[in-house]
Amino acid sequence: MYRSSARLVRYLAMRHGVPLDRAHILGHDNVPGTLPTTVKGMHEDPGPFWDWAHYFELMGAPLHPFGGSRSGSVMIKPDYATNRPYFYGCDRENPSNPCPPLPASTVWLRTEPRADAPLAKDIGKHPTGDSLYSVYDHSARAATGQRFAVADRRGDWTAIWYLGQKAWFHNPASAPTAVPSMGLVVTPRPGLATVPVYGRAYPEKEAYPADVPYQAVTPLQYTFSAGEKYTLAGSAATEYYRAVTFDPANHRVVRGRTRYLRVQFGHRVMFVKADDVRIGFAG
Repeated sequence: MYRSSARLVRYLAMRHGVPLDRAHILGHDNVPGTLPTTVKGMHEDPGPFWDWAHYFELMGAPLHPFGGSRSGSVMIKPDYATNRPYFYGCDRENPSNPCPPLPASTVWLRTEPRADAPLAKDIGKHPTGDSLYSVYDHSARAATGQRFAVADRRGDWTAIWYLGQKAWFHNPASAPTAVPSMGLVVTPRPGLATVPVYGRAYPEKEAYPADVPYQAVTPLQYTFSAGEKYTLAGSAATEYYRAVTFDPANHRVVRGRTRYLRVQFGHRVMFVKADDVRIGFAG
């Protein structure tokens, strides 16, 4: 399955000019909810046991570090064979039982730099509760290949900006779970205290013809505040594809003028309006 999928994805990426990196090659679990009401029910596959590093090697695009030890951004990259974090939920008959200690491509994110600290919050997935150690809950996890802006460092712990907060993960120099990574980041434009975050890059109302219903551009429930930084995945096509019948002759594409940027805001990618942010370099 790995080989077949990697072969197909590499072919499609080469044909359509899609970069072979984790900002563009996504799992179903990296796709954002389109509206605040859909965030909670978004997919969680392929899950933490998918070996992203192996997958990219099969595509001929291995994940390499880039930059120095104090770089402004990092790429998550634990050793797959030895990284065996705790999960529960693998046993469908007894879902509360711990999973077997299996290799995983993900790291837990915490509110403080200590192993017993609570997991980082995801107000979209858990509006009133805590993130879970469930194998089906990505609320407080970062996965191999994903690149995040560094928010802080303390001893063997590194903090990244994640869903509007500092999220800490264990990253000792003797057994690192992330590697240096250089690249572009976005932060709120000077003068803005917060910036809306979106789950889809839809056109402005004026772009819709009279016979196509307007699709509201509704911010998600997350907050992107001044001082935070998120890695830039690239620009996003501002368009809405309307297809309410099986006949392609009735399908319509609406394109707008609003410019959006795609960012690694949490475990899932999300969108911000280009006019709301400033682009910088994290070296």
